[in-house]
This record gives sequence, structure tokens and C-alpha cells, in this order.
Amino acid sequence: MIKKMIQEKREYRDYKKRVDNLPEEYRKAMKAIENYMWNYAKGSGMLELLKNILDMFENSASDGLSVRDVVGDDIAEFADSLLAEFPEETWMDKMRKKLRDSIE
Repeated sequence: MIKKMIQEKREYRDYKKRVDNLPEEYRKAMKAIENYMWNYAKGSGMLELLKNILDMFENSASDGLSVRDVVGDDIAEFADSLLAEFPEETWMDKMRKKLRDSIE
């Protein structure tokens, strides 16, 4: 258990370093997406999703694309579409279920 915790902490620090090395427009977008997504889900699954976004941003930046070319006109819609594929239940899923159950 302690080894897993240490490994996860190491992975998170490596992730943060990679984010800090992004070009400014990508770094700002990545941090905004990260802050948004952590409101809805937690855990190692979320870190994996964020690392996938980071990979996409790194590749797009190296290809000379702007962040708007990647996320489109609505960064919230971009983030929501990725959250919809998140394998674990999110806070939003719980709230939707609660709302749906309220009239059954």
C-alpha cells in the first residue's frame, strides 16, 4: 500500500512537471481543465485521463497547433465530453441519478 502511494505521488509530480513545460496557452488550458475535472471525480483514474489530455496537448503543441485547434470554441464542452468517457462514477453522475430517482 505504501509503495502504491509513493508511486502515485511520483506519477503526479511527473505529470505536474510536464504541465509546467507546456507552452503558455496549453499550460493555462491544461490547468483550467484539471481544476474543472477534479470537481467531478477523484483518484488514479482521473489522473490517467488528465495524462491522456496532456499527451494530446504535448503532441498538438509540437505540431504547431493552437490550443483552440484542439479544444474547439468551448473548452467546457471539450472537458465534459472527456468526462463522459470517465470509467468511474463522477459526482455529476451521482447528482443525475439522485434527480432521476426523485420522481420514481
